[in-house]
Amino acid sequence: YNYDRVISYNAFLNFLIGERGVGKTFGASEFVTRQFIKKGHEFVYLRRYSTELETAVPKFFDEIIENDEFPDHTFKIKKNKRLSTFMIDGKVAGYAVPLSTSVILKSTSFAKVRTIIFDEFIIDRGTYHYLTSECEKFLDLIETIGRLRDIRVFCLANAISISNPYFDYFNMTIPYNSEFKVCKRDKNGNPLIMINYIKNEKYRAAKRESRFGQLIDGTEYGTYAIDNEFLRDDSTFIEKRPSHCKQYSTINVNNHDYGVWRDHKNEMIYVSKDF
Repeated sequence: YNYDRVISYNAFLNFLIGERGVGKTFGASEFVTRQFIKKGHEFVYLRRYSTELETAVPKFFDEIIENDEFPDHTFKIKKNKRLSTFMIDGKVAGYAVPLSTSVILKSTSFAKVRTIIFDEFIIDRGTYHYLTSECEKFLDLIETIGRLRDIRVFCLANAISISNPYFDYFNMTIPYNSEFKVCKRDKNGNPLIMINYIKNEKYRAAKRESRFGQLIDGTEYGTYAIDNEFLRDDSTFIEKRPSHCKQYSTINVNNHDYGVWRDHKNEMIYVSKDF
């Protein structure tokens, strides 16, 4: 996946939601590799748990090497009990960090790091679990790494569910009518948070023509794996509240008030931000 348009926004936090295999991780790894070779900028590859890094880190450079993207350079992974490193031409280019234990890195210097790649920031049910106060841990790590420097963060995920800690914490919504949406700006109007809801039609057409694509086409999994529709979300029990409803009560959840409305005509109950 080509990162040029994403980078052109120059946002601090970049959330990329795309179908499996479209090239999110490869594009990010290619970007940070090029940044190191040209400018000496280092990177951090972030996953939620160390067990995820055990399988992902050894493969980080595989596609770059296989596609012969940088034929004049050498790539190696140097494993360490505390912090594994990515080596390019014998020099440290990046670090592999698990978010779950990142608190122990507060005294570690990342002075040359300019990019963080947080891979698989949305997880599916029945696999791993989100961390307690995960978004605060994530922001704490960004501060540990970046300090006051203007770094760039890529958060990558498949379209699992819009109901996740990050969308809730930053009050984000998907740009359904386009690919890009700026969710927050700084005092000068520059993007702070940007969402890229990937729509690569050429890739989708190619995937749909593959034998596996033909197998899943028309299924619920197919709309997720090919069309980038959210796998665990649906619109059941979601509809506009009729104007004739009467408010029944107000409930407070995590210091937010919600109105509970009753429709006496069809005996439906609606929960709304209106109260």
